[in-house]
Amino acid sequence: MRQATLSRMLSQALLASLSVSSGCGVDVSSFDAPLCVGGYALAVDGLHPAMPVDYIELRSVDELGSASRVLSSTGSKCATAPMRVACEAAVDGTMPTAGFYRRCTDHCEGGALIATRGGEVIVVDSKAKLDALLAPYDTPQEALMAALTTGQWISCSDKKRGSVRAVADGYEVVTSTGSGCGTSDPVRQHLLHVDANGTVEERSSYILEAGTPGCIIGRRPEGLHAARSVRRAAGCVGRYFADNARLEQASVKAFSALETELRWHRAPASLLRMAKRAAQEEVRHTRVTRRLAKRYGATAKAASVRSLPVRSLLSLAIENVQEGCVRETFGVLVGRWQALHAADPAIRRAMWRIARDEGRHAALSWQVARWVHGQLSVDAQAQVEQAKRQAIETLRAELQNEPEAPLVRLAGLPRAAEALRLLAQLEERLWLQPLPVR
Repeated sequence: MRQATLSRMLSQALLASLSVSSGCGVDVSSFDAPLCVGGYALAVDGLHPAMPVDYIELRSVDELGSASRVLSSTGSKCATAPMRVACEAAVDGTMPTAGFYRRCTDHCEGGALIATRGGEVIVVDSKAKLDALLAPYDTPQEALMAALTTGQWISCSDKKRGSVRAVADGYEVVTSTGSGCGTSDPVRQHLLHVDANGTVEERSSYILEAGTPGCIIGRRPEGLHAARSVRRAAGCVGRYFADNARLEQASVKAFSALETELRWHRAPASLLRMAKRAAQEEVRHTRVTRRLAKRYGATAKAASVRSLPVRSLLSLAIENVQEGCVRETFGVLVGRWQALHAADPAIRRAMWRIARDEGRHAALSWQVARWVHGQLSVDAQAQVEQAKRQAIETLRAELQNEPEAPLVRLAGLPRAAEALRLLAQLEERLWLQPLPVR
């Protein structure tokens, strides 16, 4: 879809539309941070199987078809195997299709353990197999592995979202869920108990951060880590722009990764140029939103995004339709609304410039969607269409709650009813049309 076409549709939609408390959480001062590799993956050092193994690794399992990768490892692969070369080939050729844990945000991913004992290759792709390998759970790292089976996140950098300590009858593990983006998705802290058998029980949970309403503009890359806390004394407008600055910075990496993947999959040169320009524009958006955050007493935290391998076309298509064709396209409309309604002139000017650029980025998403569509099988096309509808419903749920009054008045965010009208206009004029849209 050309930018002029999308801009006209968004203008029509805009014209047609103009008519949880936080807890204190767990005191983690007596907890230990998990052992991690690369700043994001749990280490397998500290795992002591009841029957010793020569080697063990944590391998990713991506349900969208990306190649699995080794996240952490320890030991010497196939060290005591009678035919070591064959054993090593068997390990390297193992492609788990399930994991002992599974975590879902915009898509689902998980992890499996692969170990060798003599010439035997052991694949741990379920909770039962994890128990068979590790029980009794008698180290902190083993308790963390058991906690992963809940589907909750264990942070490697923030003890409030990932830590562990020994207690009399096992271990207590702190985990988290939620992204903090959207009022329906707060960051929640969980306190779990893991006993020697590997039984996991949730003891308590607290909301660490209420979700930020309206944090739509900006393409969120796969691998984006949850935000660190912004001091609450800054006020909701400062926190809002601090979070937007983090997402805009993440978008720089998202479009850089998109350019790399499009080049890998031999996409037209025009798409590569648009992706490169989008990354450059997101650098400017980051600076602008950081200044707005500072204007309202907040300091934006840097985005943390882990590097990932080039994905399959299906994986690319699903993320593109969710982040670009749905969320970013809606973000353009919200930005235009803010440019009309914000009481602060600095915010009005900034949001108009950002929305103008984001309109080009959204148009790129629709052009990528059209190009990828022709490369996919009929079944894969149906998966992309389903992903689009799921993203719309997720967005609809996020818009049910009212933004705080200063965000409506100063930042110009639409109220819940107004945001839902904007969504309905896009749904009618754009999203209900089957891909590809010209």
